Amino acid sequence: MRFADAVVPAEWASETLLHAPFRGVGSPPAPLTWAQQVTWRADARYGSNHRFLSLRRVVPVSARAGADPDRAVRALGALMGRHASLRTRVRVVDGEPRQQEAATGHLPVLVVPGVDDGAAAARAAADRLADVAFDHAAEWPVRAAVVTVDDRVRQVVLVFSHSTVDAHAAEVVLRDLRLLLLRGRLDTPPGPQSADVARLQHTADVRRSARTVAYWLREFDRLPAAPLPDGGPGLTPRLRRGVLVSSAVDVASRMIAARHRVSTSAVLLAGVGALAAARSGREVCGAFPMAHNRFPAGYANAVANLGQIGFCVLDLTGRPAFPEVLSRVWQASLNGLRHAYYDPAALRAAFAASGRDYDSAFLPHYYFNDVRLPVGGPAAAPEATRGELRAAAARSAFSWTAGLSRSSWHLLTHVVDTPGGVGLTLSADTRHVALDAVEVFLRELEELLVEAAFAEVPWPSPAPAAPPPVPPPAVLPAAADEELVYAEFTGGRDATGPLTWGQRAMWRAVEVFESPRHSVLNLRRILAVSRRADVDVARAVRAVAALVRRHESLRTRVRSVDGELYQSATGAGRLPVLVHPVASAAADPDGRAAASALAARLGDPRFDHAAEWPMRAAVVTIDDRVRQVVLVFSHSTVDFHAAETVLRDLRMFVLRGSVPTPAGPQSLDIAEREGDGERRRGDRAVAYWTRHFPDLTVGLFDPVGPGLTPRYRRGSLVSPAVHHAARLVAARHGVSNATVLLAATAAVLAADGGGDVCGVFTMVNNRFQPEYDGAISKLNQIGLCRIDLADRPAFAELLTRARTASLDAYRHAYYDPRELERAFAARGLDYHTALAPFCYLNDIRLPHDAGADPAGWDEATLRAAERSAFRWVEELEAFSWRCRLQVLDAPGAVELSVTVDTRYLPPQRAEAFLRAVEALLVEAAFRDVPWPWSPPAGPPGECPG
Repeated sequence: MRFADAVVPAEWASETLLHAPFRGVGSPPAPLTWAQQVTWRADARYGSNHRFLSLRRVVPVSARAGADPDRAVRALGALMGRHASLRTRVRVVDGEPRQQEAATGHLPVLVVPGVDDGAAAARAAADRLADVAFDHAAEWPVRAAVVTVDDRVRQVVLVFSHSTVDAHAAEVVLRDLRLLLLRGRLDTPPGPQSADVARLQHTADVRRSARTVAYWLREFDRLPAAPLPDGGPGLTPRLRRGVLVSSAVDVASRMIAARHRVSTSAVLLAGVGALAAARSGREVCGAFPMAHNRFPAGYANAVANLGQIGFCVLDLTGRPAFPEVLSRVWQASLNGLRHAYYDPAALRAAFAASGRDYDSAFLPHYYFNDVRLPVGGPAAAPEATRGELRAAAARSAFSWTAGLSRSSWHLLTHVVDTPGGVGLTLSADTRHVALDAVEVFLRELEELLVEAAFAEVPWPSPAPAAPPPVPPPAVLPAAADEELVYAEFTGGRDATGPLTWGQRAMWRAVEVFESPRHSVLNLRRILAVSRRADVDVARAVRAVAALVRRHESLRTRVRSVDGELYQSATGAGRLPVLVHPVASAAADPDGRAAASALAARLGDPRFDHAAEWPMRAAVVTIDDRVRQVVLVFSHSTVDFHAAETVLRDLRMFVLRGSVPTPAGPQSLDIAEREGDGERRRGDRAVAYWTRHFPDLTVGLFDPVGPGLTPRYRRGSLVSPAVHHAARLVAARHGVSNATVLLAATAAVLAADGGGDVCGVFTMVNNRFQPEYDGAISKLNQIGLCRIDLADRPAFAELLTRARTASLDAYRHAYYDPRELERAFAARGLDYHTALAPFCYLNDIRLPHDAGADPAGWDEATLRAAERSAFRWVEELEAFSWRCRLQVLDAPGAVELSVTVDTRYLPPQRAEAFLRAVEALLVEAAFRDVPWPWSPPAGPPGECPG
């Protein structure tokens, strides 16, 4: 939608549009006001922030007023003629922006039908008009609409450009509009307009500006150097804004203000300042309140952008009680508001001359903007009891609103009027303030003010009030013979960041395919502790606490704000640890059976990622000594490699009490790298996928039957033959064991001769970068192996091609899944379903030594081990692949676990598929196998292709 004077936007072509002609007095070009210069420079550098800065205003018109659209249009025309600022355009002349008032013109007015009193339609129209950035060179700095009900105007909507008018000026304009609607004219002259103010600022007010600049430099020198805390990589947009609507804050702040003879703004600033200082430990900090600058004579009714940011030093040394805080803040804020009228270019130049970076100097400090408008004279102090205010606080509502991409401060507070209360918006830079702290801060501010309305409140606690304790998950409450203890951890940071790429890829599986109660994705691990180590429960719990303190990922939760997932690390807390004594040492002498049962019990329920830590823990004791430690991890936080690293560290903590090496990167560290340094690598991976995916021709594209109910089945073949044959083939051809399984899978899939390019999707651990080897995060992602079969190679050649394909897949398996989804969508493909026809091979065996006998079994022994036992183990309602093959460790064997969509791969063919892989590997262990590779594994036609 474009706006330009009376040029009708294309979207309005079918709507009713009126024009409000106006006539006034023009003027030659003038410079911008000081406040306009700030907005103009920000727009030029960073782009428009119009959704946040456009001022939406609505004037209700009573039914008794009887205003028809023509009368409303005349009032709007008179309003434009009265206020030259509303008919001012800004254009660049000789490289400098200049504003110029137009003498005549007309304002487009959109007519919107409404119902009832038209309020809902007015709100929608205001959002619509504000949704597009103003073109200040071509259109007027105000947009208008009228809402009609039964041919009578019930609401007038105005949207102002904040670069031309501020909130105070907007209210002056609305007051005039009400009088014009009711009386048709105004007898008083208008106040100064934008060009009038600008001319004064660039002449008579220059000396005042110089005094203010000197004050800023002098006071800024009082601020101690105070680096901001590391709060992680932060989110995009960087600043997140929480809103608390509270009638308790409204009443309490007015009671405090009346008792101490200060303004309610000073009360709120004192509360924010005290809490922020207590949390940060910085008792001397800078506050930057927004000043409306209406104190000069004649500016009370000015229609211009006069609002500028003031500056004061809040000196709260000694940690005084709240009455003293309020006294200091009141005096300091008055100083700040008196020194908020200055030339921003002069201030910037002065900071540069003193060696300060103006763009970053204010970041450690606090911005405060009370945009409420005064109503009448001083009001009597409200009366309320402590109980009434606490009841009102219980009704306060918190919500999130649109974030901001940038700010000069890391913490910003806005105060607005809301029906029946006050709206407090806290904007926090998530690189320095944990997102979870926003609501806590606002509610603690409310609590502080409610208490201060009745008593002298001491200096706030340096730590925020602990949130309500999260009860242990349902799997942990102790049975009659069990005990629940806690591993306390401290010393970490509170930090916020996006999910890693691996986490994002996993999260869809968690949301779509996990049962509401049971999980197939949790990772269960058991650490055996020898009797000789003599580990008691307290020592084991200290080891678990040290483990969680060492690895930030283990104290990180995954939460959602406005539908966006983020991870939040907590610096201090406690992890529940279940203590399970073995009832009969004779029956379970090392506690292994009890540990297995606990691993199943703790690992079956889904994690509540917003409330729980991503690790559950238990210890098994015999005669009061720990013999087994059970850990269950959320696979959304760690992968198999990370789980083994954690287990290794736990062993060190249990046996030695420390780990000598530093911890590897954690989940938030990985997310930060992916948001910046890894972007090009991810883009290359996405290009690889989109280049090769269309070539794939071997897959399960067409259903072969109605399928079973439930539709998905998982079967298992535990095969010593595959274990030994794969090692022999790998040694014979100089490839990895994983490559052997990949080649065998591709061979069996393509055995019927159909298709020239086989695509197998593999899980890649993405640990190729040296610093990632010890990372505790979910790094693994799916890679695409493209294997060319057009010339029907023998199995030995297929091994070489599979090795090359797997290396290509490994190099291109580190990517942002959102970008890959977008790239698929651009080609008309749904990423979430496009991969389903192909085989997903996940080799999750852990690296281990080859063993003492590299020669392996002889052929007779190996063939005798064929035809391993097969069984069906699970039925599933939903799954994302038509064929997934998992390769797992088993004692003296390899387990091949296949999950199939029975519409495309019926059970008998699924079993035949696994047996064909086994038979091919046994054959290839001793001789070359030509096309079609797979020896007979069952009745004709039973092997998938």
